[in-house]
Parts: sequence; structure tokens; C-alpha cells
Amino acid sequence: MSVKQTLQARMEQHINEMVTTNPMIGQLNTQFTSWLLGSGLTGAEIIKMIDSNMDAVIQPIELSDALEKTTGTQPPGWVINGLMSVLDMDKDGNVTVADLHTYFEAIGLPSGIEEPQEPEPEEDEFEDLDQELEDEARKQAEELIKQQEAEKQRLLEEQEAKEAAEREAAEQAKREEEAAKTKPEPILLEEDGTPIDHARFIELLEGMKLSSERRNAIAQSPTQSCKIQIKSIEKTLIGKGSLKNGMTVIGKLGGEHDIEVELRLPSEATERVMSFQPNHMIEAEAQICDWNVGRKRAVLGATSFDYL
Repeated sequence: MSVKQTLQARMEQHINEMVTTNPMIGQLNTQFTSWLLGSGLTGAEIIKMIDSNMDAVIQPIELSDALEKTTGTQPPGWVINGLMSVLDMDKDGNVTVADLHTYFEAIGLPSGIEEPQEPEPEEDEFEDLDQELEDEARKQAEELIKQQEAEKQRLLEEQEAKEAAEREAAEQAKREEEAAKTKPEPILLEEDGTPIDHARFIELLEGMKLSSERRNAIAQSPTQSCKIQIKSIEKTLIGKGSLKNGMTVIGKLGGEHDIEVELRLPSEATERVMSFQPNHMIEAEAQICDWNVGRKRAVLGATSFDYL
């Protein structure tokens, strides 16, 4: 059986399957066939009319426009969708000019294309060579299919791994949230009921593992007086309210503990802060407002300060 005959047989089988499973499709196919055979046009002429942009791919709108031109009525969308499913022999969602040719041959519509006369078969002197080439082509095709299947499997495994990682991340976030809820609140008061000082507060923050736990504690930080020995001065990169676009003093928190902190100062004090010298002290009313994860130190926001 020739390739042409094979395709024609496949199209006929496809049409029979469509008609059997959906009688409405069968009626559409019958009407479409009658229209084609009664149009007086050849297959080539009909294809030229339908494939208006000559890209060898038939779009639903092209088929709809062609039917409207010849019948004077625009067919409903479900009619076009039904006809497209009949023409889509491969069921891949695409209808090509080749599919139309095969359909026309299956219903007996003249193609309008002169086909060359097939030469009389001659005795094949290279039958063994042809068989060898055919076998090699089949092996190459099988190898290509194996490679494609392997690539599909690889992509599937990558997708599964990605989804597993996303699930694990979501579960980890949920565990952290639950741990933060169940973990007892840190004791932020001394025995006499007074708030713990900044040094003790910072020690508690250093011992916390979860960022959510640290944020909850910082939200309870009281405003207290503290002294800081100036080490350096930087431009505040991140700040809120009056501290935005201000200056930040990097220094050692006064007291017995060797704790380095950041003290953010209001933006209106920038000119004054620029005159501060290293090793001098600054006394401020400040509250712990953030935690510098990269440098592992507390960030304080000053409401007032004095340069000593």
C-alpha cells in the first residue's frame, strides 16, 4: 500500500470513529461533504480559498470565512469546531493543507493537481541495499524516540524535584510558624518588674534561631537610655520615619559586655552627626528596632541623643 493510500485509509478510519462516537459530527461531515462535492470546485481551488494566508495551516477563522463567502451565512462556532475535529486526522490540534488533501481524497473530491504517471516497476537490482538502508533508518528513528522519551523523563523528574522542593519549603515555613507559636515568650523583665537592659535583650536575640521569633521579641523592646562608644559613622541605608535618610553610628554598647551595635539617628541631625569623632561617647534614648542578620548585631533607633 502506498503512502497516499495509507493516509487515505487512516482518514477514513478517523472519520468513521468520529461519526460513531458523535452522531452530530456525522451530520456535519455529511453536509460538509455534500457542499464540497456540489461546489464544482477542485480540491486545489478549495484549499486556495480556505488557506487565505497560504501558511499551509488551516485556522478555524479561515474555514469559517470560506464557508460564509460561499453560503452567505456565517456558521456557528460549534459547527466550525466540529468540522475542524473531523479534519484533524492526527488529533494534534492542528489542521494542515496535507490533512485537507487527504480528506478530499477520502471523500472522492478531485484534487485538481495533475499527478505524474507512476513509472512501471522495474526489477530492483539493489533490493538488499534498500532493505539495509530501511533497517538503518528504522534504527535511527527508534534511537531518536528513545532520546525523546529520555528527555521527557528528565524534564518530568526535574518538575517533580522542583515541586518537592516547593512543598518542603512550604512545610518548613509552616513548621517555623508553628514553632514560633508554641515557643514560650522570652522573659523581657527583671525580677523587680523593670525591663531588661539593651545588653541582656541583645543576648536573648543572639540565642534565637527563628527570624519570626526574633521579630516578635524586637516588637516588645522598650525605649531605654544607653551609651555607645563611636567606632564609625555610615549613611543609613534602611530606615523608617524620622530615621530615613539619616546617619548610623557603629559602636560599642557601654557596660561590661563587648557588644557592637548600630544606632540610627534622625535625618535632621545629619549635619551635626558628621562632626562626631571616633572613640567619643554618645548617650541616647533608643529602642531596638531591627536585627542586622549579615553582621549579627542589633539595630537601635534613637528618639533623642547627646554627644559627649
